[in-house]
Amino acid sequence: MELTVLVVDDEENWLVLLDRLLSREGYEVKTANNAYAALDYVNKEHVRVAILDVGMYPINGVVLLAEIKRRSPSTQVVMMTAFPTTNLRTDCLKYGATNFLTKPLDIFYLKSVLRGIVDN
Repeated sequence: MELTVLVVDDEENWLVLLDRLLSREGYEVKTANNAYAALDYVNKEHVRVAILDVGMYPINGVVLLAEIKRRSPSTQVVMMTAFPTTNLRTDCLKYGATNFLTKPLDIFYLKSVLRGIVDN
């Protein structure tokens, strides 16, 4: 499969968890704990899939989503948040998110979403 997934979250435990889970599924996982590190990676490498947390500081995930899509329109972005609202979901989809997930994550659903991206 050899697909690189960039996971961006300012909470270390989510980075570790998703790195372990997705690595076991055969993905090459890169992690970033803030938007600046994520954009640095996007500038240097082609990112096929990015999983972004919404609630990050100082740049939140929605702003990061918009910037990733500006720099790399082909990157598929999956958003995740512990505080979902209809407006937030609408904004994420408006800025080009492929999917919008709620924390705690349903890992089986996340795997299904990634398989759908890989198969397209």
